This record gives sequence, C-alpha cells and structure tokens, in this order.
Amino acid sequence: AHAHDGGAVVSFKGVPAEQSWTAIKEQLAGKLPEKVSPWHVSEVSEGGQCFVVCPPFSGDVAFLEALELEVGGAKLKCELCFGEALQAVLKKLPKHIRDKREKEARKKQKERNRPIVVGNQRFVSVGALRGKVKEIMNSRSDGESLKPEGSDFKLIRALLDYHPKGTDKIQGIVGLKVGKSTQGDNRCFFMVKEGQPDEDVSLKKCVDAVELNPPYVAVKADERKEGKKEEAAENKEATGEKKEEKKEEKKEEKK
Repeated sequence: AHAHDGGAVVSFKGVPAEQSWTAIKEQLAGKLPEKVSPWHVSEVSEGGQCFVVCPPFSGDVAFLEALELEVGGAKLKCELCFGEALQAVLKKLPKHIRDKREKEARKKQKERNRPIVVGNQRFVSVGALRGKVKEIMNSRSDGESLKPEGSDFKLIRALLDYHPKGTDKIQGIVGLKVGKSTQGDNRCFFMVKEGQPDEDVSLKKCVDAVELNPPYVAVKADERKEGKKEEAAENKEATGEKKEEKKEEKKEEKK
C-alpha cells in the first residue's frame, strides 16, 4: 500500500525504436504538475521500455495511473511498478536517487505515526485507530448494538463522517450495531435508521479516508523546534544531493 511513498516508480512500454530517454523526459515534464520534475529517467531498453522515478507529490499515484504520453506517434500508458519489477528498478538507480527516495519514504512513515484525533479520542497513529475499530467489532456479538452514550459509539459515529458518501449515508441514523455482512461471511457495522432497513457500512473506507487526510494532533512549541532542527539537517543533506544530481545529469547528457 505504501510502495511509492518515497516517490513513484513507473514504466513506459512500447517506446518507438528511434526515440530516446530524453523524449520521455521532455513529454513527462510537460504533463507533471508545476514545479515537479522527474528525479531519474532510464535509457530505453532494447524491448522499448523506459523507467522513471518521480518525486512524491499530492495525489501522485492516481495522477500517474491515469497518465498517457505521446512519443514518436505512439501512445504510452504510464504503469506503476510493484514487486520484483520495482525492486529491479531500484537496484539500478544511482545511489543518490535511492537515498533521496528512502528519505522521503521515512518522512511519510513518520507522518503516518503522528498522533491523530477522531471523535475527541486520541490515537498514536492511524494504525492504532484501525486496531481500535477492529477491537470494537470483535468485542460484540452479532446483532449487538453500541450504546449511544458510550465512547465506542461516538468513535464509530465520528468515523462515518469520513466515508466518501458520508453525508448521504448518515441521513436518518439513530443507532449502530454489529452483524453479519450482506456480502459474504464477514462481519461489519450496521447503521440503524428510523423507518428504514438497517444498512451496512464499510468502516475500512472511513479509516482509509482518515489516512489520506489525517486529523493530526496540534504540534506543541517544543516539537516545532525539534522539527525545524530536523528540517535544517535535511536541507543540508539536500544540498549535497543536488551536487550529486548535477554530476549525474552530466553523465546522462553524455549518453
């Protein structure tokens, strides 16, 4: 799920024989969001495949999955790399690009582990929130309702606001309970609605939405100072990386 946190690695297949990696880079530069430039573009293989590493940006995976380039009269679909294909590309990357990607991945991991607040309840991470939702479900038998005055009810009710169709789904809700899903043998939460049949709801979609835009706990003054120190250290490291990038660019220009 987080394979591309440090920067998406994609491939373009079917590149015309007469086209080089520079054509891919130029076309891609015109499609990517403003101020976003590819970190690395590989040479085109004999089989007509080219790999690209992009820096992380908001909505990058969805953007790249829908991306298509036109190079030398051919339409090239952008494909994300996973598993063995991803590992094979990473092994061939210049060290400074690998290091940069790993650093960005660590930053994302650190963000995911920041405390969040949902329904006035604090969790050390989104993972802890997922665990709590599972615990609430497993601690109840089929058909058992959540007490409206209880903290479990308040948490699940607050999470429903994060559902992609939350506004419509919660209309008329008067209670919550646990039961067998209408789709398969899984258990899930049901919304009890006045004068309507009980409606099952995916809490996974709710927690996934929280993860995309986490309601982080406000950062304290001392934590902000520590964050600035880390940022200064990262900027110093980035300066060294830029020097390495320029060296790499000169090498690529000679290809």
